[in-house]
Amino acid sequence: MMLQTFRASKLLDLRMKARIFVPQGRQMMGCLDETGTLEYGQVFVQFSGAVRRQFNEESIMFNDYMSKEYNYMVKGKVVVAKNLHPGDVRVLKAVDVKALHHMVDCVVFPKKGMRPHPNECSGSDLDGDIYFVCWDSDLIPPRQVSPMDYDPAPTTGLDHDVTIEEVEEYFTNYIVNDSLGIISNAHTVFADKEESMALSESCLALARLFSIAVDFPKTGVPAEIPSHLRVKEYPDFMDKPDKTTYESKRVIGKLYREVKDIAPHTTSSRSFTKEVARRSYDPDMEVDGFKDYIDEAFDYKTEYDYKLGNLMEYYGIKTEAEILSGGIMKTSKTFDRRKDAEAIGVAVRSLRNEARSWFKKGGESDDPYAKASAWYHVTYHPDFWGSYNEGLKRDHYISFPWCVYDKLIKIKKDNSRRVPSISSLEWQFGNRLGLR
Repeated sequence: MMLQTFRASKLLDLRMKARIFVPQGRQMMGCLDETGTLEYGQVFVQFSGAVRRQFNEESIMFNDYMSKEYNYMVKGKVVVAKNLHPGDVRVLKAVDVKALHHMVDCVVFPKKGMRPHPNECSGSDLDGDIYFVCWDSDLIPPRQVSPMDYDPAPTTGLDHDVTIEEVEEYFTNYIVNDSLGIISNAHTVFADKEESMALSESCLALARLFSIAVDFPKTGVPAEIPSHLRVKEYPDFMDKPDKTTYESKRVIGKLYREVKDIAPHTTSSRSFTKEVARRSYDPDMEVDGFKDYIDEAFDYKTEYDYKLGNLMEYYGIKTEAEILSGGIMKTSKTFDRRKDAEAIGVAVRSLRNEARSWFKKGGESDDPYAKASAWYHVTYHPDFWGSYNEGLKRDHYISFPWCVYDKLIKIKKDNSRRVPSISSLEWQFGNRLGLR
């Protein structure tokens, strides 16, 4: 179920945002080379890569990484890009500078040269700007376009102290005249329709307007969009059913339609019904003495399911597989499925850690494998199906025992090495005859 959900989430990202993973690329914050070592045309790029923790039967960790990180240095040609103008795409040379080895997961620009490279990329000034950095040779353009002149529009001056009324008026004007989204969408449309794409006159004009709109909060000068740059119809990949659309002939349009054709065949995770429970329950997960922990396991699962269900309702997430895999398809209007993904992940990890703390409770005489077996039993056995979240119209959740997944894996491994037990054969035989 989790794999299906993760796949569906990635297909949704492809269809709605054309989000394509670039292994040899990163989103990085721009920084200045304060050592003065880098020459004009050079950058320093170093990124971190964490190594996954190997499974350890004594560990109760889940989806963790080793604390030790390995940093990787990029050398050679790189492309650094930011916004809409073709000149924002700069091809630079990444070099190794020992004095900058402490700079990780950022792109370091030189302070030398007639014009700073960040300024060439949308007039950036390194105040937290994020850049796309790529060292994949297939994605480095063969030629560069001259960067645009990003001199900001003159600010509106006053000959007196600012009054509260003027602040209120300024704030209102900002809300009314904020046109960043409109310009960005228009640029996407004209880049798709025009033969010269982003190099067309329309796109270049929109790139200039975009720069003015970005500076609008600082300058008070709004970007005024002329009528000929107003969008009248949108390409189908922008997914605007309430607007006039056309079929895009570009690669993004082809990708959109191909993914859209796949989407109907990508079903959401089915609920864990009682019939599914009958087929899924594995008697090999039973350990001698597990029944001694059934009552305790039932109480803990009741609390776990209640808290997990509350999290799902709070964020407007429909299925357990979505919230656990991070492949969230949709959230409530209050949240953004991408921006709030980190907060959702933290909440889920917190609940998982709490469940582990329950597992560790008890005396030294407790059998951890019998206890884990009981957790599995109260989750997967059909006799316990529908016993949780009564009256709340929630699905039967199955993630509870996997908070101690290492114990479950050990149980399955040990039992798989043995000759099938009488109880296991009896269960399978009875299940096939429909007696269970």
